[in-house]
Amino acid sequence: MLQHLYGDVYYWTERHGNPQTTYDWNSYAIRIEQSNVLALVDPLPLTDAEIRQIEEIGTPTHILLTCNWHLREGEIYRKRWGCKIFLNALGLSEAETTIDGTFEGGDRLWDAVRVIHIPHVGWEEETGFLVEQAQGLLIVGDVICGGRADIGVPDGKIGIFTNQLEAISDRRKARDSLMGLMEYPFDAICFAHGTPIRHQAKAALQRFLATNL
Repeated sequence: MLQHLYGDVYYWTERHGNPQTTYDWNSYAIRIEQSNVLALVDPLPLTDAEIRQIEEIGTPTHILLTCNWHLREGEIYRKRWGCKIFLNALGLSEAETTIDGTFEGGDRLWDAVRVIHIPHVGWEEETGFLVEQAQGLLIVGDVICGGRADIGVPDGKIGIFTNQLEAISDRRKARDSLMGLMEYPFDAICFAHGTPIRHQAKAALQRFLATNL
């Protein structure tokens, strides 16, 4: 089921893990009415009911990828709706599909979504999207996660997956990159994996950075 998250942002999930320790994989839909845009972020499969819900909001126009391997169902949705697939230019040489457009850190898409490059986290193209609505919502990919029972991260907390830690060659630089996120105005933070934090997300990120990496 498509769920309302914040402002004109919606999300849908897919459950993963063992029966005792399931957790969510997430995708997001951002509606930008003034630009006639409906952007899907890291899009997972949609049920027929979820497709109807999305089409009631609008016809998807773009797909934004936080990293190369989050294409997921992007090809299918490009064929269905004619979506243009966008990726950080730093990942273009290793893209898994034809990329229709690129963005770079510091760009502002449709005067509504700020692009944040997050370097030194194991791959060059990792990108966050700051949705500049209400008090601000930040969407990130694999660099950190929300609540995940499979690795013992409770809801409302931020964690990091073991495989992600192994990919980081310089933890100090990775920590500095994540600390840089604190400069941006957001109250909510959402992840490709794990439960979103809807309020006071900066405090949760600060606690994470004080005890991890």
